[in-house]
Amino acid sequence: MKQSDHGAYVRKVQEGAQSFAQDLLGEIERLRMLVATLEAERESLAGKAQEAHQVFKVNEALRALAASLEAEMNRLHEQAIAVRAENERHQKEQARLLAQLDGVRAETTAYSSRYAEIELQNSNLANLYVASYRLHGTLERQEVIDTLKEIIANLVGSEEAGLFELDEAKQSLELVASFGISPEACSSVPLGSGIIGRAGQTGEIYVADPAGPPSGSGLEGRLTACIPLILGGRVTGAIAIFRLLPQKAGIEDLDRELFDLLATHAATALYCTTLHERFALEGARR
Repeated sequence: MKQSDHGAYVRKVQEGAQSFAQDLLGEIERLRMLVATLEAERESLAGKAQEAHQVFKVNEALRALAASLEAEMNRLHEQAIAVRAENERHQKEQARLLAQLDGVRAETTAYSSRYAEIELQNSNLANLYVASYRLHGTLERQEVIDTLKEIIANLVGSEEAGLFELDEAKQSLELVASFGISPEACSSVPLGSGIIGRAGQTGEIYVADPAGPPSGSGLEGRLTACIPLILGGRVTGAIAIFRLLPQKAGIEDLDRELFDLLATHAATALYCTTLHERFALEGARR
């Protein structure tokens, strides 16, 4: 081989070795870059794995918290059921107590009403007793008449009345005292004539119907009640009560009891005053 050919061959080998070395260096560089890339991916995967582990832990914590919350919710639900049952029991107890309270109130109202009735009865009895006592507490005729006027005004509630006594000879009721009315309008009433005359004839107490029309004419059109005075089973006179005071709504049960009392006690009191006057007159004559 020629010296020139040998030199060319060496150059060619050198160039090939140099090209191979460069290619090898390039491949090494590529592999280095690939390794760096893989290392970065590994680190990224490690970070993601770490994040995934953290997420797993968080999920585990959340799962435990969810279980705890569910248990707490179940406990609260059971507690709510117990509270509802207790509330229903309290409501029933409250309803029972309210019903019992209503019963006590009704009973208290009944007792109060009964007490008021008893008080009224006691007051009525006291008034009747006082009226009876005052009628028999004197033998003076004018005092008895004045007492009758006070009883009619204060207990019955009228300032219009007339007191009659029976005149057996004339068979009439003669007016002996009056207040609030004109004496001339009824100075003498024949037995059986009008409401007053019929009450004197029958001996039955007359009480006007407040809802009905007037039963009589003239002065008797204002008549509220007529009480015959009865002594020993016979009529000795009558008390005619005309219009009531504005504050008096009508005749009450107490008034009727008072009428019964006046029918006998007023007759007795007036009869006693008549006897007293007669005895006094006879004593004066002697």
